[in-house]
Amino acid sequence: MVLAGIRERLRPLRADIFPRTVLLDFSDPQLLVGQTMKTGNADPPTWQAPVPARTLRDGVPIAPDALGDFVGDLLLEHATVMANLVVALPRQASAWRVITWPGGVCPEEPVAALRELNPDLRLPFALRSAAIDLQPLPGRTARSLLVAAPTSTVEAWIDLFAIAGGRFRHLLPAQACQILALRDQIDTTTPGTMVGVLQPTSSHCHLDVWVAGAPEFERTLPLSSQELIPELKRALAFCEAQFGCTRSRLLVTQPLEGLEAVEQAMGLEFQQIELAGFGTLGLKGLAELDRAR
Repeated sequence: MVLAGIRERLRPLRADIFPRTVLLDFSDPQLLVGQTMKTGNADPPTWQAPVPARTLRDGVPIAPDALGDFVGDLLLEHATVMANLVVALPRQASAWRVITWPGGVCPEEPVAALRELNPDLRLPFALRSAAIDLQPLPGRTARSLLVAAPTSTVEAWIDLFAIAGGRFRHLLPAQACQILALRDQIDTTTPGTMVGVLQPTSSHCHLDVWVAGAPEFERTLPLSSQELIPELKRALAFCEAQFGCTRSRLLVTQPLEGLEAVEQAMGLEFQQIELAGFGTLGLKGLAELDRAR
């Protein structure tokens, strides 16, 4: 009993001296995927659990007590209590757009300037009341990449982790994770080549098409290869015509059943993205963020 009490008192001290970083990826609509980091690198294996039904709606917690307890129990189960938490939001919680600045030059205070301009970006939420991140696009001072989420959504997730426990460190949109995880592949793509990124999830495939270093098209596609093939063909044909690209490069983030049939039908080979030991593209993006800070 005495020994147990000493261990309990030492636990917070050990967490301060040897802090652990835990990455939590909510980008799959039905799964929470977690992984720890050790000395800045992946510490396999990953673990995952189905997100409880009716606790999220459009990427927003609607049953914070139930979902917070669920996350807290998982942290306890995987011995990650009092860890530093770095979290990827569900994709539906945020949106991204390419911003073209008036006059062809990015302002010194781009976020403030964007709020003042308040352009119609066809976002599903008001820009003026959103949490905003702007990133410059490579080689293009006239354009920036916006990733935004409603402030109320961000606050709901912060409140949830107050229930779950742990040391909440960063909250990142799924789209921003993709940007960080794919930066090398996107930046080294030959000009005139569009990059199609196919992300299989537990329920569907998500396609993002990048052109000249910017995401220009996104579409939710079927998971079944038989249904996926015609939809993917139509989406890529549209992008080739729309953006004037003569070459395509296709990337896939996770194993996909029937991939060989898809490759044969497309006449192109998919390149499996190297995740450097991380279980998902979202986890890799979170790790890149944590290393940078």
